[in-house]
Amino acid sequence: MSPDGWTLDQHFLDRPGRKEAQVALAFDYHRNVEEYPRWQAWLREATPPTLITWGRHDPFFPEPGARAYLSDLPDAELHLFDTGHFALEDHLPAIAPLIADFLDRAWG
Repeated sequence: MSPDGWTLDQHFLDRPGRKEAQVALAFDYHRNVEEYPRWQAWLREATPPTLITWGRHDPFFPEPGARAYLSDLPDAELHLFDTGHFALEDHLPAIAPLIADFLDRAWG
C-alpha cells in the first residue's frame, strides 16, 4: 500500500481542532449504534441501489457486518475481497471496474 494515503490523512488530522473532533467522535460512537434500527428501516423502505465492497479480514468491520446489509437490502451487490480494512487501496484494479459498472447500471 502506498504510504501517501496515511501521510495525506495525517496531514489533515494534524490541522487545528481535528484531534479533538476525532476524540469526540470516538467517545460518541454509541449514538451511531443507537441509530442502527432507524437506518435499517430506511434501507428497507427506500431500497437504494447498493454496491458493497468489503475486506473479508477487516478487523474493525468484520465480514458478518457486510453480509448483514443483505437482510435489509436483499438486492444489494456484495463483493468480498481477501484483504483487511483498506480494500480499495489493496484491490483498486478489481474494485474500480465494479464501481464503474454499478454506476452505469444504476444511474446510466
